[in-house]
Amino acid sequence: METRATGIVSVVNIDPGKISPYGNVVSPGALAQNHQHVFALRIDPAIDGHANTILKEESLPIPMNPKTNPHGNAYQVVREPITKSTFLDASPLTNLTIKMANTNKLNPVSQRPVSYKFTPLATQPLLADPKSIVAQRAAFARHHVWVTKYRDGELFAGGEFTNQSQKEIGGVADAAARDDPVENADVVVWSVFGLTHNPRVEDWPVMPIEKIEIHLRPADFFERNPALDVPGVKNQASVEVGRNTDGQCCHGSNGAA
Repeated sequence: METRATGIVSVVNIDPGKISPYGNVVSPGALAQNHQHVFALRIDPAIDGHANTILKEESLPIPMNPKTNPHGNAYQVVREPITKSTFLDASPLTNLTIKMANTNKLNPVSQRPVSYKFTPLATQPLLADPKSIVAQRAAFARHHVWVTKYRDGELFAGGEFTNQSQKEIGGVADAAARDDPVENADVVVWSVFGLTHNPRVEDWPVMPIEKIEIHLRPADFFERNPALDVPGVKNQASVEVGRNTDGQCCHGSNGAA
């Protein structure tokens, strides 16, 4: 999934020769204001059915020891199921990965639950003061991942009437606060990411795109790489040395091998 931010930045007038800590002068008399764009991707997984479990997976170091890590180059992969509705934050230092899995169905090759995964993007959360109306209207923007239990009509991370409220009502923060059981259940995952846009002169008059990509990848869902659709062929130049035309191997002139 890809988002692209572009367009004409919002500017206000500024006296010639002045600068401001709240933005950048992008053209004489035009101050482009610092701001953020925060997005929420709602993922309603059905991995081989609606009974799914969200796994928090991290790759962690193992101390060097003579028995299991004598060279100090091993690390462990730790998986923890999310049992109650909650939030999580991106963690590049531990390679935090979110796996949406069906623990009732195992991959016949790996013997691990069939799943899809994504890595939460470590973008900057909302900078507005928690007491501000902006922050109260966008409680979802405080964290990178939310896990909630499915309910009909819960489609908007910021609630249905964001611009008409003083705080987030009916949004993802309220859904997570219910403390619903979400293990082996019909769950929804919300991936939150964004741009902190401190304008530059090159953004005027029309800014080039700022692109964010988040990838949903199968993880032990298939039994092989499904992208390999080219049939195998025999290499006709590869032949076995020593066979004659009747298929017999290794005969010398006197019948000896």
